Amino acid sequence: MTSSVSLQTISIGLLLIFNTLISTSADGDFKPKCMSVNDVNQKAERFLDHNRSKLRFPENSLQNRSLSPWVYSVTRDDNRFPHEIPFAECLYKGCFINQREDMSYNSVPVHVKLTIMRKTPCKRHPERYRVKQDSIIVPVACTCAVPNYTK
Repeated sequence: MTSSVSLQTISIGLLLIFNTLISTSADGDFKPKCMSVNDVNQKAERFLDHNRSKLRFPENSLQNRSLSPWVYSVTRDDNRFPHEIPFAECLYKGCFINQREDMSYNSVPVHVKLTIMRKTPCKRHPERYRVKQDSIIVPVACTCAVPNYTK
């Protein structure tokens, strides 16, 4: 009986320690701890350094030589790292074949899943932030495709 009581005591103690490190919302999702602005910026800098090659603006000449040319528009969100992300927008509905737009083909965006970090103010300490990784779907280019015919 003594060993089961001490195991229960240890289990309760570990749960209390774990609960102080990570808070859990009502739906069971784990929330990261609240961080100072300086800590958030340091974490963001490490994240951006690690992902720098994935976050570069793509090569400019390919978008102009494609059968489905596109332009980039930059979206900005100060609560997201990186703050600025280029989104590709197809310039035409059809594809450029033999120097004219051919509507028997479609220009469609090519999407990738990009890992980002989001910061949100802590409810009890609005000068501090929670930071968590998230992912978004980003159009990075356009390509020429046969139309998708559905019956």
